[in-house]
Amino acid sequence: MGGAGLKAPPRRLAGPRRSPPQRLSFRRYPPRASSPSAQFMRSMSSSSTASAKKIIVKHVTVIGGGLMGAGIAQVAAATGHTVVLVDQTEDILAKSKKGIEESLRKVAKKKFAENPKAGGEFVEKTLSSIVTSTDAASVVHSTDLVVEAIVENLKVKNELFKRLDKFAAEHTIFASNTSSLQITSIANATTRQDRFAGLHFFNPVPLMKLVEVIKTPMTSQKTFESLVDFSKALGKHPVSCKVRHCILQTCPRAVKSSLGFSLKGDASKEDIDTAMKLGAGYPMGPFELLDYVGLDTTKFIIDGWHETDVKNPLYQPSPCLNKLVAENKSGKKTGEGFYKYK
Repeated sequence: MGGAGLKAPPRRLAGPRRSPPQRLSFRRYPPRASSPSAQFMRSMSSSSTASAKKIIVKHVTVIGGGLMGAGIAQVAAATGHTVVLVDQTEDILAKSKKGIEESLRKVAKKKFAENPKAGGEFVEKTLSSIVTSTDAASVVHSTDLVVEAIVENLKVKNELFKRLDKFAAEHTIFASNTSSLQITSIANATTRQDRFAGLHFFNPVPLMKLVEVIKTPMTSQKTFESLVDFSKALGKHPVSCKVRHCILQTCPRAVKSSLGFSLKGDASKEDIDTAMKLGAGYPMGPFELLDYVGLDTTKFIIDGWHETDVKNPLYQPSPCLNKLVAENKSGKKTGEGFYKYK
């Protein structure tokens, strides 16, 4: 018994030697990889990363079957996107589809000059990627991108986007092809200002490489980059603009100067068009371009600019233009504008 008592102190000393590892154990172990808290953190991290990913645009809805809308639909379908082209009536859409087919055949004749069969297949495949509808709200639920190319009227655009905002998917990006109105003013009609931007194509869309991507202060970087990537996928060259169209601001001066020269008798419209094509490298002269775009559309644009900057002489309404529009001479689409068309 005495021997046992002598060994007791060493046994008591063994306790303190074990205690440091016990205390360290509480400092050493973070939540295990399989613990609920770790799983939650990983979930939040991957969710945040996913939300920052750009939208890869595959399905496009184009609102407006006119010259610009049809052109946008054509280049989107020709580059592997599925497209829904929307306008108010079946007659307008039939005319749009016919125009797209004619344009595609011109492209195919040039692109597949050595292989007409491949050209025919290209035309048919592209046309099969375009469907039409007269009900925008019923088709935007499954689209990645809505591109609006309708009349240059802020109220009409706002009403359209406000309605579509209720039906479009959460991820869907809205874009306006407006050539005169503030993108911010249109975006404010929706609840997705971060997924709203300007996407301004140039006429004729199948031929012109430039696209302006207009970012408002509310447009997210994700939206902006998604539209830049989409533009590149179309074979276009996107340039970045903020709030207002940068390149477009050079157009009023050329248009107004050309109209002024012609009205004063300093030069004929034919000579002005020839001079701008041969001297400045324009694919079309200003009068040819106005007829191609539509004099009614041009009038809307100038009137819109005039409302925002009444004192600017470049934005003053053109009596000559107004007269032609009043006479239903709006250019190629009506058979007569500055020039007559058969």
